[in-house]
Amino acid sequence: MRLHHLTITAFGPFAGTVEVDFDDLSAAGLFLLTGATGAGKSSVLDAVCFALYGQVPGDRAGAKHLRSDHASPHLAPEVVLHLSIGERQLSFTRSPAWARPKLRGSGETSVPAHVLVQELRDGSWTTLTSRLDDAGLLVSDLLGMTCAQFTQVAMLPQGRFQAFLRATSAERHSLLQQLFRTDRFERIEHWLVERRIAARRASDAVADTVLETVNRVREAMAADDDPAWVDDLASAADSGEIERWLHAVTAATGDAEAVATRASENADLELAGAQRRLSTAQRAHELHARAVHARADLASIEARSADLEAHRCRLADHRRAATLGGLAAAATAASRVAASATRAWEMTSAGLAEMVPGASAELDPTRLGEALRSTQDALALATAFGPRAEAHEAGQERLGSVRNRLQSVEASIAEAELLLAQQPGVIAEAVAAVHEARAAAARRPAVLGRIDKLEACLLDARRAELVGLELAAARTDVLTATGFAQQAREHYLDLREARINGMAGELAGQLASGCSCPVCGSAEHPSPASASSSGVGRSQEDAARKAQEDAEFDLQARQVGVATLEGELTTLTARLDGVESARLAPDLEAARDESERLEPLVSAVEVLVAREASCRTALAAAEKSHQQALLERAALATELEEILAALKAIQGAWAALLGVPGAALAERRDATLAEVIELRTRAVRTLAAGLRDHEAWQSAETHVRATAAQVEAAAAAAGFTTFAAATTALLTEEERACLEATLSDADLTVRAARLTLADPEVLIALQRPAPDLTACTLAHEDALERARTAVSASSAATVRSARCNALSDQLDERLTSWAPIRERHRSIAALAALVEGKSVDNPLKMRLAAYVLSERLRQVVEAANERLGGMTDQRYVLEHSDDRAFGEQRGGLSLRVRDAWNGVLRDPATLSGGETFVVSLALALGLADTVAHEAGGTDIDTLFIDEGFGSLDADTLEDVMDTLDSLRDGGRVVGLVSHVPELRSRISTQLEVIKARTGSTVRTALSVG
Repeated sequence: MRLHHLTITAFGPFAGTVEVDFDDLSAAGLFLLTGATGAGKSSVLDAVCFALYGQVPGDRAGAKHLRSDHASPHLAPEVVLHLSIGERQLSFTRSPAWARPKLRGSGETSVPAHVLVQELRDGSWTTLTSRLDDAGLLVSDLLGMTCAQFTQVAMLPQGRFQAFLRATSAERHSLLQQLFRTDRFERIEHWLVERRIAARRASDAVADTVLETVNRVREAMAADDDPAWVDDLASAADSGEIERWLHAVTAATGDAEAVATRASENADLELAGAQRRLSTAQRAHELHARAVHARADLASIEARSADLEAHRCRLADHRRAATLGGLAAAATAASRVAASATRAWEMTSAGLAEMVPGASAELDPTRLGEALRSTQDALALATAFGPRAEAHEAGQERLGSVRNRLQSVEASIAEAELLLAQQPGVIAEAVAAVHEARAAAARRPAVLGRIDKLEACLLDARRAELVGLELAAARTDVLTATGFAQQAREHYLDLREARINGMAGELAGQLASGCSCPVCGSAEHPSPASASSSGVGRSQEDAARKAQEDAEFDLQARQVGVATLEGELTTLTARLDGVESARLAPDLEAARDESERLEPLVSAVEVLVAREASCRTALAAAEKSHQQALLERAALATELEEILAALKAIQGAWAALLGVPGAALAERRDATLAEVIELRTRAVRTLAAGLRDHEAWQSAETHVRATAAQVEAAAAAAGFTTFAAATTALLTEEERACLEATLSDADLTVRAARLTLADPEVLIALQRPAPDLTACTLAHEDALERARTAVSASSAATVRSARCNALSDQLDERLTSWAPIRERHRSIAALAALVEGKSVDNPLKMRLAAYVLSERLRQVVEAANERLGGMTDQRYVLEHSDDRAFGEQRGGLSLRVRDAWNGVLRDPATLSGGETFVVSLALALGLADTVAHEAGGTDIDTLFIDEGFGSLDADTLEDVMDTLDSLRDGGRVVGLVSHVPELRSRISTQLEVIKARTGSTVRTALSVG
């Protein structure tokens, strides 16, 4: 990287725009950046760093105040840097955030920071980015360094050499980590700690499952005491103590299961013996009870023998009389049928006398048959008239329909004729409305345009009036602000001059014995100036300067406000162009009224056009409907005449039908066909029923007489004197069933008792004494209870053994799965402790990041010693130590200085001021080389070294300059920042920063006369 040109505007102490041509300064390879104290030498380096990274090096980065206090209030701060990186030509333009006075009113407006990165391609500048974050990433990618690395490599900062040399290990660790970006090793440490925690949690989770299983095993075996190893499961698992305990538990539960099983088998054998004895006693007791019951049943049947014999005689009489039951029922039924037939004939004969002409009181079958045939013929004639009756009914319905339709058609014809007469006038009105609406639609755009123009003019007129009033007030405020600004500036200049006159005394008051002078760098102060009696301090000067700036900002803001109002008033006057303001409001109101009147007409154009088309369509439809109605009316008149003729013919045939002779009933002339058919059908049915009733009456009388003779003959044959005696011997169904059940139960009881007393087992049981059933029952219950208890104990032991075996398998699986997790946790924990510096295997107690930084520090020390020997005449050598300094918890980043004259290792704090600067410069140069190599070998062709040369004697300064001259090898350009006179006389190419009351400027001198 080589710098070419730098432009600084309103930045730091530079109030205006200054330019630095690094190409001219680089011709000699070594140039001096000089100037008075506070002129702004370091600000040139700040501008370079800010242009690249948007930050300034050192402590000045925390101030957040980069804009020049001397610059004009409206001048934007900006830094433009042209440089080359390899073959690429780049331009960086940056501006920090700042506050400018508002253009209108009082106060300030914040202006955000911005950046523009460009590259020279094919003779023109091409924009790479204008985003702050993208620009930072682009610089880091191009240089391969962060801002901290760049300032350590390319800009050895003022006051940073000694700080790094005399820093503690922790402070050195922080700086080296930032420069060498070794935070990834800290992330590795954190990652290992997180993995250790995760592994521990995973191991604890499995340990919890193991402990849970152990507790379940103890619960299954009903153990009360905790194992001694339960508080240290991991050690117990590693030593195999859990497995040994588990094997002992499963063996114990297996033995208990075997003992309980044998006890259950013995109890089952005792229960079987007691069961057999109880069954034998119960059987003997049952046989004794059966014998006693059988004897009692035989005695009871013997006492009832007379009653049982009477029951058997009654059943025998009933069975003989029951054979006559069918004949008796037939005789009874015949009598009932005969009585019914007699009643039916009597009722029928009373009605038939009216229907049979010339009949006497005694009706015979011959006259009934003749009347029936005559009525059937009349019914046939009426039935045959059915289709003509249906045709007559249909004709009547059609006649009414045609007459109704004819009336409707007549009404339609009248309505169509009325519509045809009115429609032409309606169409003319619709056409006129359409023409009016279209004219309104054509007129409305012009009216709307006039409204917009009048509204704009009215707003401009009102704004112009308001701006005129504001302008008059603003001009008065400008006059007042001008006076305030002049007074504030005079006051500030007076205070500043007084403080400058007493500046030497102020600097002398800050001197301390043994410390270097901030102006000349000398540690001796032979004649310090005395403090001024003016009493003006920096705070008073700053307050006066701030008041002067505020007054000028306020004046500028008010002047800008006046200019803005004047420009706005000119613009408004030009837009009004002589329009009379008084006429604007009435004209606008009239235009709005006209627009409101036209709006309904414009909105109704489409509706009116559709209405015109609808009217024309309705006229055509009315003409067509009128023609169709005329044709339909003629057709309906013809059809009406035909229907009337057909109805007249059917009515003549109906009159003839009613006059047919031979009808059995008198029929009305106004009766319908259905009524006639119903009357004649009823007459036919009545005559037919009369014939049937007469025949049934004669047949029933004959059957009654024959049945009575058969019943008397059957009773005599059954052994009864009369049929009435046989009827008395009959029993009801309930009586018969009751007697049969009584006799059957007695027979069954006798048979069962005799079989029981003849049973060999009963005979043997009667010969033996009765058993003690109660004693046998109690013995069986005792044996059953013992068997149940034994079975329950055996089941519990079996369940316990099975559960212990299952839990043993589960515990084995969990112990097996826990083993690799424990091993992984131990490995990760050991590795994490090692990289954290807490392991016994890490005697230096160094963390991984510190170890890596220790190696980087060794490289820095080696690079520093290559230059330190030449600058100290081979007296001093830097050494890196892994020991911990006093009060430090970690080692690895300590520095010592070996004095070759006496071989003693010295703490850097014991070096003198000049020795400290030389050692620190060598260390800084070595650190710069190492950081550049770490960053990827980026070539830094422009190097700046800031201050510190005033503490060197002439010989040491000569050695240091020789070393710095060697830095120019390979085309590198070195810029020294100092105001030491020896350097000004030695280095001919100089960039001088000149400070003044109004701000600093720069001057380039390529040779000193």
